[in-house]
Amino acid sequence: MSYLSAENVSKSYGASAALLPLNLSLEQGELVTLLGPSGCGKTTLLRIVAGFTPPSTGRVLLGGRDLTPLPAAKRQMGMVFQAYSLFPNLNAEDNVRFGLKVRGVGAAESERRLKTLFELIGLSEMRKRYPNQLSGGQQQRVALARALAIEPQVLLLDEPLSALDAQVRLNLRDEIRRVQRETGTTTLFVTHDQEEALAISDRVVVMEKGQIAQLGTPEDIYRRPATPFVAEFVGTANSLDAAVLDPERGLIEVAGWTGTSIVVDAARAFGRGQRLRLYLRPEELRLSAQPQPGGLAGQITDKRFLGSISRLSLKVGSHTLVADLQGNEAGEFPIGSQVGVELSPLAAHVLRVED
Repeated sequence: MSYLSAENVSKSYGASAALLPLNLSLEQGELVTLLGPSGCGKTTLLRIVAGFTPPSTGRVLLGGRDLTPLPAAKRQMGMVFQAYSLFPNLNAEDNVRFGLKVRGVGAAESERRLKTLFELIGLSEMRKRYPNQLSGGQQQRVALARALAIEPQVLLLDEPLSALDAQVRLNLRDEIRRVQRETGTTTLFVTHDQEEALAISDRVVVMEKGQIAQLGTPEDIYRRPATPFVAEFVGTANSLDAAVLDPERGLIEVAGWTGTSIVVDAARAFGRGQRLRLYLRPEELRLSAQPQPGGLAGQITDKRFLGSISRLSLKVGSHTLVADLQGNEAGEFPIGSQVGVELSPLAAHVLRVED
């Protein structure tokens, strides 16, 4: 039996459906991320689980117990919001202690939990500081400690990093994952940031228009997207229309690449003539200084330095593709140069296109 589950849960506001009926289950100790664009229903689902929003249909169960009739305060869940929501008149220590006082936890046990949590979030020396004396990242760590202080059965995080600077987000993202693993708290995390979701999750739920488009491990979501939306929303992908020429060999013809066919292992599962959508991640393209006889050729049209990688745009037939190169590799391919383009038969992913 799943530890936390939403069964046939939906939410409508009059004739407008914010969330279509769906099912989702989390195992104990798992971190699952709800990922999707604004308006896809991810925060609505989180608020239903938390007890802030009643579902139109369905129920929420925790350990087999139906929580649906219970208010948020009775669900034994900790919540961290996008806004830090700390009490400005209380110092960090008293903010974390607040939930313990409400629940009547004794002084000795409260102090034990406070000491452990402030050590866990790395702010032991800042317990007496007030929110206005802490940075945004430090305030969010205090908010995380406050949510964990009550030893919740489930931790809910509603885009907790979106208001932070880029480097602080990266650091705190890793801290949240470390703390979650150390405490073993079952966690449901909401974000619209694909990199964030892939980096910290045991599983990712990609949502689209109030529905679950795909649920899987981060690698499944990235390498084996189930729908065009997932393929194009998560990460960067070159998207090409193609048709199967020879299923046995995995041979396909890409629209706009006249006279050139390529081998893609995944195409072997389809029939001759089947229309496909071919997806190639930028890091899966290999470039060479000279086009090979009978192979693909392209011309470099743009180059962008992105730190650990350089992203090159190249014209191949009637398509513009992007390729990511590591380190100094990009220096070998100046803008305007002709290059050979190689595709790994195993790396490319295809989806059926219906008539």
